[in-house]
Amino acid sequence: MGNLMLFGAALFVGFATADMFVRSWTGLLRTVALVVLFLRGRISGETLFLRLNTTVTMTLLCGLTLAAVFLFYYRFYGLGRSELEQIGYFLTATGRTAVYIMGLERRITAMFDPGDLG
Repeated sequence: MGNLMLFGAALFVGFATADMFVRSWTGLLRTVALVVLFLRGRISGETLFLRLNTTVTMTLLCGLTLAAVFLFYYRFYGLGRSELEQIGYFLTATGRTAVYIMGLERRITAMFDPGDLG
């Protein structure tokens, strides 16, 4: 029963950390896109500020959450050392990241749309 719970925890942590990583990475990409749009004159300074306010906040929040999960899960609790946990982590992290990569081109294209609010 203990191994099954550790495997379940690894599945959850694998998905959660991959999700926080892709959200942070998307925020970084969105920040670059906003600066490019501003420099090309396609959005105003006010729009840049408002969108960066949300984007940077979410990027930092997701990045700090990612770091905190790793800190607690691996360092404080000492989990993630067994092969079963590593397999569970790998499966969910890879799956979540694959889904992100499949839609990446569409997301990047949308980032360069001056009317994009997301």
